[in-house]
Amino acid sequence: MALQSSGTIKMSEINSELGRSSTATISLDSAESGSYGTINTASASYPSDARPASMSEWYSYDHSASAALSYWDLSNDIKWDSAVTKPVPTSSSDMTISLWIRPQWTATDLNLIVFDLTPSGTTSTANRFFLQYDYGLNRFIARYRSASVNFDRQWALHSNNSATGTGTSSTNYWTSSNRGNANSDGFVNLILTYDGSQSTAAAAFKIYWNGSELTSTAASNNGSRSNMTLDELTFCGNDHNTGGSRIADYMYMHMWGYVFDINGVNGIYNSGTPISATDASLSDLLIFGDTSTSIPANNDPDDSGNYDFLTANSQSMAVL
Repeated sequence: MALQSSGTIKMSEINSELGRSSTATISLDSAESGSYGTINTASASYPSDARPASMSEWYSYDHSASAALSYWDLSNDIKWDSAVTKPVPTSSSDMTISLWIRPQWTATDLNLIVFDLTPSGTTSTANRFFLQYDYGLNRFIARYRSASVNFDRQWALHSNNSATGTGTSSTNYWTSSNRGNANSDGFVNLILTYDGSQSTAAAAFKIYWNGSELTSTAASNNGSRSNMTLDELTFCGNDHNTGGSRIADYMYMHMWGYVFDINGVNGIYNSGTPISATDASLSDLLIFGDTSTSIPANNDPDDSGNYDFLTANSQSMAVL
């Protein structure tokens, strides 16, 4: 618990907040310098160790406060770093994509993941691999689209309410006011797997919401797939990729060159606590993603829409 925000603070209360006996001998100067326990700078308010020491510096100090979340505030797009050689998926490629997302939109389609694909160096909306939330249908759509032909599977959130928790009506849209089954910070973990060896989209695509598979298929299309080169990766953006208002917060995005089994799904979901691939022991065949223990910093602090940061692990670029 945190110390009070005003009024009289007792030295015994500071001792207790630091996890010490309330009757232990204490020096205010030593307490501020961390001699009795490292000062938790994750607290919204904490003593600065400046001289002279002051009791008022301890107002609202919370020794057990969790670190503030750091995430990407996506008002536009984030893309591959221009210096990175792109992996080359084919119609038989396997992949798993994981991301944590916190809805901030009120009514919009949302491109959660979009790969522009091309056979000859020219991108086109006729050639894309994507995961989209379709607001009007209240569905996820996972699609491998090549030569204007769709190979896709669609899941209605309301038909998978046991996993999503967003509600059973088609108008129970996934929004900032209806995040469904989310962790304590409002984030949802989505994992999309694609098994390129499958001949039907219903078998090729699977999606997991916080470790639970969405099993009810709203629609699927089994059009032919052409081999394509991954030209550009975009995370987020509205349905026309024009950006604008804040629509979602992202963190911990990964892509692997194989299909996760349930152990992999549960490992990266981590019971609702975002985790890096390394910490989850899932760094093999990692194409891109966070491998450190720290949550990534906001990549666009001024909301300029200038994202150009995604790098990749060179040892695994050729797995697709």
